[in-house]
Amino acid sequence: MRVDCSLPIASSIALAAIWLSACAGDSERGSTILAGMGSDAARSELREQRAEAPGPEGPILLPYRDPGSGGIAYRLSFEVEGERVLRRSSGSERQRSVRSLNALEAEFRKLPVEGAAAGKGAFLLGLDGLLYTQKQQNPPLDRKTEIADDRLRIEVNGETTVDNRGNRGIGPLEPRLFLNRIFGVISHDASGNPTSLSSRGAPAARRLMNEIPILGAIAYAMVSLPAEPIVPGSTWTGARVPPTRLGELGLTLSVHYSLAGFEIFEGVPCALILIDAGIDDGGIAGATGHAFDRVEATLGGTAWVELENSLVRRVALSDRIRASWSLRDELGVLTENWFEHASKLVLLLRDPDEKPRKWSDGTPRFESR
Repeated sequence: MRVDCSLPIASSIALAAIWLSACAGDSERGSTILAGMGSDAARSELREQRAEAPGPEGPILLPYRDPGSGGIAYRLSFEVEGERVLRRSSGSERQRSVRSLNALEAEFRKLPVEGAAAGKGAFLLGLDGLLYTQKQQNPPLDRKTEIADDRLRIEVNGETTVDNRGNRGIGPLEPRLFLNRIFGVISHDASGNPTSLSSRGAPAARRLMNEIPILGAIAYAMVSLPAEPIVPGSTWTGARVPPTRLGELGLTLSVHYSLAGFEIFEGVPCALILIDAGIDDGGIAGATGHAFDRVEATLGGTAWVELENSLVRRVALSDRIRASWSLRDELGVLTENWFEHASKLVLLLRDPDEKPRKWSDGTPRFESR
């Protein structure tokens, strides 16, 4: 299989990012989802405890691990609450605000690239199941997309618009265009930092999957691993693009990793890695050339990586990001934009032969209404 990984990360992430066109609050800014960010005291204590935990003697090497011929199966959970406010200097609608909440659960596999592109720092992504919900105010939207068990169903505002099974679908959407098919490719550098994203599949499947932030969320959860040996307390850096509207505009976070120590996770000796990022500055330029007037961002998380073979077993991330920017159109009308989001992400290694009957929140698959 030949794979083209030429898309730059800033443009290709737009294929998979959430378009959060919205915000809330009766007042000019209202209450925000960023209230009470808290301190780093708890994470500092965790770092100190793990640094003292018993582990291998001397430095360890955790080189980035490719999927290998058998692939690696994961479950991803990603939830983001977003808010956007637009204020125009003139016009009938001078201010618009909407809030949205999107949630994604996906069962997928990381698979090796074969053929001419093999060994060039890339992996394929195959879909086993997906549940994506979108809730938005002003205008109201409640949409649910569910793909699993040889079935695809889409509900919009309480009404089922698509419910297809197997390879016999109404219209262009068929479950077998998605299930057990390649939906994307992510290329990366030697440390595991994503460098480009690209969607794959039949045109109808790609159009639907491009509306879901699965590629961007998977890239966001990738763990950078240094090429040199490390010991508890060692630090290194990477870069990540949030899988939201701010990522579409090119906002990039400089991520700091540190080896906190060692832990038995699910019966396997693992390196416990802490993940941090933060921005509080003005005049930030995005990777796409977009200029932000102000960015306030925090990201924190943990990752468990097997000592024996560098297999990532679990990643947990949470972020809170606020950004503002101004644009003036050809008529001289100025639009001020405020955007903020809070997100949570968990990536968990899973049994590839597992056939769950429920989603992780306990909801039965294709629950009847």
